[in-house]
Amino acid sequence: MHGVHEVAGSSPVSPTTHMITILLFYKFTRIDNPTKESLIHKEICLALGLKGRILMNEEGINGTVAGTSEAIALYRAYMNQHRLFKKIDFKESHSDANPFPKLKVKARREIITLDIQSPDALCVRAKHVDRDTFHDWLKKGEDMVLLDMRNDYEWEIGRFVNSVRPPMKYFRELKDSIDFYEPFRGKKIVMFCTGGIRCEPASAYFIAQGFDPSLIYQLEGGIVKYAEKYGNEGFYEGKCFVFDDRLSISINTSDSAVIVGHCYHCDQFNDIYHNCANKWCNKLFLACDSCHEKYHGTCSLSCQIIINDPVNVRPFHTPVLHRNK
Repeated sequence: MHGVHEVAGSSPVSPTTHMITILLFYKFTRIDNPTKESLIHKEICLALGLKGRILMNEEGINGTVAGTSEAIALYRAYMNQHRLFKKIDFKESHSDANPFPKLKVKARREIITLDIQSPDALCVRAKHVDRDTFHDWLKKGEDMVLLDMRNDYEWEIGRFVNSVRPPMKYFRELKDSIDFYEPFRGKKIVMFCTGGIRCEPASAYFIAQGFDPSLIYQLEGGIVKYAEKYGNEGFYEGKCFVFDDRLSISINTSDSAVIVGHCYHCDQFNDIYHNCANKWCNKLFLACDSCHEKYHGTCSLSCQIIINDPVNVRPFHTPVLHRNK
């Protein structure tokens, strides 16, 4: 559900001097009239000068908003006194500039896209494991399977050590790749994603498919919450992909940070995403500075030839639709 731009920036998870604060959040709660509630919510966000994306349906809210620290403090105060949205576990990061071009608040059929025809079958979700317990499990070498519930291009630039790469380009493809996870039946499973919301329906889908609910956990607060406490000495390697203009945020901000991604062209270590300069392609790919210049911002020689005609060049800084599906 998120658009991205060509140039990827990078922000530490817990800086203290940046101008813009970004909140990532969700809550499953009964909303009787999500259309009406979304209109009220939009007015609040506009009054505070916030930008970002917020989705609502009868089951809850899923959003990410950005603004000044003062505006975000007022937004959190509003949410914390709201009868539906109080006690939300907000995940916070920071940026030098607002990473969203505008504000979108909408009522949708799904607040996280899984495309399941019978959503009622996903009412039983896995239990949460807090970041401290999870970190302790990792330190002790607990016998468990770490399942990444993000898209494959998110895994490419960062993941927990020894985690399983998802066999899906988009999250909505989970239902089509469930056979991949068959070898993990009967094993202790911990699911993780950026902020936690994708693990909610994912864990429910696994349980609906007959996986033992007593063996399935979901990381509470996701990667972002874990990184707030264990970013520099934890077990997450690389950056964390985010669905805004930053494209990624740094998890480990110390000298021990490593790069786990690889340039699409030369296979050297790299973690900078770009969209292909050919507007008819718009492929999202990793590229080092040298290859990005060599291929004129494209993902292939064929695309490089196509952009010889300026009419085929994607305008710089034009948002590219790249959905979290």
